[in-house]
Order: sequence, then structure tokens, then C-alpha cells
Amino acid sequence: MLVDNFFDSNATYWRDTYREKDILGIIYQRRQIMAINYVDSLFLPRTAKVLEIGCGAGLMTVALAKRGFMVEAVDHSQSMIDLTLELATQNGMKSRINAHTGDIHKLSFDDGSFDLIVALGVIPWLHDFHKALREIARSLRLGGYVVLTMDNARRATTLFDPLTFPAVAQVIRTTRLKLEKAGLLSAKLWSNAPPYQQYSPREFLNSLSESGLTVTNTSSVGFGPFTFFGHHLFPEAIGIRINNKLQEYADNKYPILRSTGSQYIVLAAKK
Repeated sequence: MLVDNFFDSNATYWRDTYREKDILGIIYQRRQIMAINYVDSLFLPRTAKVLEIGCGAGLMTVALAKRGFMVEAVDHSQSMIDLTLELATQNGMKSRINAHTGDIHKLSFDDGSFDLIVALGVIPWLHDFHKALREIARSLRLGGYVVLTMDNARRATTLFDPLTFPAVAQVIRTTRLKLEKAGLLSAKLWSNAPPYQQYSPREFLNSLSESGLTVTNTSSVGFGPFTFFGHHLFPEAIGIRINNKLQEYADNKYPILRSTGSQYIVLAAKK
């Protein structure tokens, strides 16, 4: 319920952030581009059955539909479904998209229904990550593919700020929520977000393997903003240049950087 309320009340943020030119907007846009590149690399026929879980504002949904696929799009938030249908209509893709509410923990599809499943930005908000992975694997046909992202607990940006360093971040978050509940601290979009989970790449890959999914490719996206005690270390323009250069190294599979972006993207298959 907390997650639903958060996304319902902030639905337009997830639409607008993909249009922004700041560092966070650039990271989300890059994440979508890399996910689309994974899909394109599969050379799936237009008859392939595609499911997008957590369709959000519908940008990925429409991108998939424009490639000729018939897309089932589900989200737990009705506000997000409304935005997806609105964007589909604006792009002339409504006839190729069936968007409706659904729960990743209990998908309403038969076993082996899809050739491709895409879920961007969904994993952090799940109350049972492993159950969701089993549902994804169940709904995927043998030989089918899945593109997933997770929030990286080993992201480079957390290592320079005591407030986000993994060992203390949870303590700070718990204290902030208590102060907000007591009315002693004003809530902002992210500080008022429901609890969400981050995983290390190793944890994520092991969980995929346990669910019967074989990883075929991985990428790391997002190197900023770098902060110290919550304050940006660099002006926005310099931060963007740093992100772009580190992203270039990550794309070329440089050690460490290839797995320490804020977002970790995986292409896996059910074999």
C-alpha cells in the first residue's frame, strides 16, 4: 500500500524525469537506452509475445510497441497505467498495448506465456524479491529472455558520502522517517519514499540463477551525483561530464566501473 500511494501521488515525476537534462534524468534515459539495446540485440520476430512489468509512465512500453511487438503492460499503480495509455494514444500505439494493473508476485498469465519480459526499476520496491523472480521465470517460455534492473548496493557514489555509505545509511533513514512521522522534519519526494531494497551484483546474479535464469549480459549505469554529507561535490555541468566519462569506461567493461553504477542491468535467458 505504501508503494502504491507513493507512485500514485508522484506519477508525473516518473514521466517528466525522462525529459530532464540533469544528471538523474540522464541516468534514467541511459538505463532505458541500454535496455532497448539488449532487446534489439535479440532480433526477436514481431510475433514475439512481450510483457513489461512496472510499465510506469509508458516510455519503455511505447518503445517496445514501436518495434512491432504486441505488449502486455502491467503496473501496480492505476495512475501509472493511465499515463501509459495516454502516451500510447499520443504515439498511435494504443492498439498494440494492453495495459492494466497487476502484481509481479502473482502474475495472471499461464506458464511460458512470453518470449520477452522487461522490468525496469521494479526490483527495489518488492516485498518478496525471490517470489517475483520465480513468477517471471514461470511466465517465460523456455528459450525466452528477460531484461531486469536493480538498484546497486555497491554503487560508486555511496562510497564517498558518510550519509549513503551502506553501513550507516539504514540507520539514518530510520531516524529520518521517525522525525517525519513526529512532524519534526518536512518530507520530500525521496525521503518520504517507502522502504526499498538494494542488492549487490553478486546477490542479484545468484538469485537469478536460483530462479532458473541464465545471465547472458550485464551492464552498469549511472555515476552521480557524487555527494559529501548530502551536498553535491560538483556543479551540475561538471557532474554530468564526470558521469559521462565514467559511463564510457563502464561500457567498455573497465574493472570495478563495469559493476559500480547506480543501476545494474541484466539480460538473462530461461534455458
